[in-house]
Amino acid sequence: MPVMANEIIEDYMDIVSNDCVLGDYADAVLYLDKIIKMTPNNQEYKKLKDLLYQLGTTNQKSFISGYNPQLDKAFSAKLVGDRVGEENALKEATNGGSFWAYSYLGDYFRDNKKYQEAIDAYFKAYELQPSFTQALLSIAVCYLESGQYDMVNEPIRRFLYQNQQSDVAYAIRAKAYMMLGQYVDAETEIVTALALNNDIEYKLLQGIILTKRGSYPKAINVLSEVAKEVQTSDVYKYLGYCYLGIKDYNNAMLNMDKAIILSDDDNELKTKYNETKNLIKNMNAVQLQKEDRSEVKNIYEQKSE
Repeated sequence: MPVMANEIIEDYMDIVSNDCVLGDYADAVLYLDKIIKMTPNNQEYKKLKDLLYQLGTTNQKSFISGYNPQLDKAFSAKLVGDRVGEENALKEATNGGSFWAYSYLGDYFRDNKKYQEAIDAYFKAYELQPSFTQALLSIAVCYLESGQYDMVNEPIRRFLYQNQQSDVAYAIRAKAYMMLGQYVDAETEIVTALALNNDIEYKLLQGIILTKRGSYPKAINVLSEVAKEVQTSDVYKYLGYCYLGIKDYNNAMLNMDKAIILSDDDNELKTKYNETKNLIKNMNAVQLQKEDRSEVKNIYEQKSE
């Protein structure tokens, strides 16, 4: 029975951990109550319940910083744009071994594109609190944003072991596979993410993956549906590429025109646009030559008669 009880507690703690990642503190507290009933003398679970209750009912910043004044300094420095003060305060905050402090330090480094420092901080947060699996997700995002695509899978794999229904994790891995040119794997991952959450951003990513894979008709169907809900440069850009892929140059130009208007400065798009324009010019030139030859032929035939 004690072994069974421990297994149940571990299962409940996994649910608590997952709820915290999702920000569902109310549900997390419900499962902590179940654990507390099984272990009434364990004060740590009661403290954790109080912490989660505070997170769910008050401002997270004020609660956490109340336990660590250096975090309060860091938040205040951030508000006034004092990056040096923010970084120094966050580093001071980690001296107490707080996984929250390391997590915030990781966020700071990631925001400033110091990805290796961010990864180190998130790893430390995870070491201090293994149930804080959000740190693994943050590590994967850092690898993705820093272009270390082949490093993304390992933290995602570990994260999904405890959070199998996380659509975000599958979407991150889909993007990493896409950037590695592994389009079949990328499509599998994004289809899984969409099955869990039919998010418009995931649909767009699916359309891009299909475009890069060369599945142009399928990509056109997906992206056309996306275009009904959102009108961004990427939507029209990849629609243009798809039409270019099936040699429908007029629709390719039409969509790339829209993409260029909505984009800031996309050199790849401009290059494709100019290529398409030249293809249309060449096609028109060939057509004119055919028409000229046909006209000459008609005149010759009329004279022969």
